[in-house]
Amino acid sequence: MADKLLVVIVSDDVKASVGARMAARMAERGTLEDIRVLFFGPSERLLADPPADLAESLATLRRHARPLACQAVAQQLGVLSRLTEVDTELVPAGEEVERRLRDGYEIMTF
Repeated sequence: MADKLLVVIVSDDVKASVGARMAARMAERGTLEDIRVLFFGPSERLLADPPADLAESLATLRRHARPLACQAVAQQLGVLSRLTEVDTELVPAGEEVERRLRDGYEIMTF
């Protein structure tokens, strides 16, 4: 069983909320060696300006597993400065996924 998990959240609908809540609860329990959450594509807008129902999960993720977002997409969507303000680690998403795979992470997508 993998001890490390990368949750990739791409959607900007209810699936994103489900993925963020699940990841936040898992990170809070601390039973995995490491959990990371990568917001990629449309979901980066949610991270930049979260709806009320997602705010608590994002706060938990920030306490236990600093959220990641794709720098190029953030620039393209015009949310780069906002993501920087809310302490999001900006990464090249493709390289991040490759690195986590090489490091033995399981990947879940929402």
